Amino acid sequence: MINPGNAPTSRFLRDIGLEQGMRVLDIGCANGLLTRELAALVGKNGHVHGVDSDEDRLAEARDQPAEPDQADITYENVDLSGSLPDWEPFDAIAGRRILMYLPDAEETVRRLTASLKPDGLMVFQEHSAIGMPFAAQPIPQHDQAHGWMWRTIAAEHGTITMGLDLPKLFRQAGLDVDDYHAEAIMLGLARGQGIEDLASYMVDRVIDAGVADRETIQPDSLTQRLAGERQLASPIAWDMAYLIGGKKRA
Repeated sequence: MINPGNAPTSRFLRDIGLEQGMRVLDIGCANGLLTRELAALVGKNGHVHGVDSDEDRLAEARDQPAEPDQADITYENVDLSGSLPDWEPFDAIAGRRILMYLPDAEETVRRLTASLKPDGLMVFQEHSAIGMPFAAQPIPQHDQAHGWMWRTIAAEHGTITMGLDLPKLFRQAGLDVDDYHAEAIMLGLARGQGIEDLASYMVDRVIDAGVADRETIQPDSLTQRLAGERQLASPIAWDMAYLIGGKKRA
């Protein structure tokens, strides 16, 4: 599944200071997509350790072939809502769309900070439902799909403002913020930008959460409705990726 919200991460990781040879922790690694990006950035002299609590996703990650010149990768099943293992301190810790799903993100960031070397780097990408989506013309289909998705995340006890909460979490964990900014995820006229896949992927979650029923969603025509609306609208600001990087106070 293509997720257009992933595109800002790679640029930010390069700009914020991840370097060859670093030892990096990827939290909430799922199937290892971000883990492999990190491994390419830190190179064969580095190491990346991915952790997640879903053993099925970890199995998918472990099945991926290693790329030439990337860092060695290890994976571990860890429940981030509990106590963390006694790891050797990392040069950097990174995560994407994970804090929003944790029951106490503030406490988790504080614990993770203890696993950083002095002056170590913490990097996250998170999102927020606030103010999205928008366009120059009405976009009722996109508004509806966006609402279904974020109300589902809220029903699953996710934090729908996490992107905006990041600076507070960093300060409270003893991290200095070096960079914090947002990038809009823009949708143009082209198909295949991932929103149809993402919306369709979430249909069962939306129904299970009681946000909307199958008759209301009409999943068989969802892709066509979203794509058709983009043919009529101006470019759509669909989502906002909030990116933060900072260092542990020495």
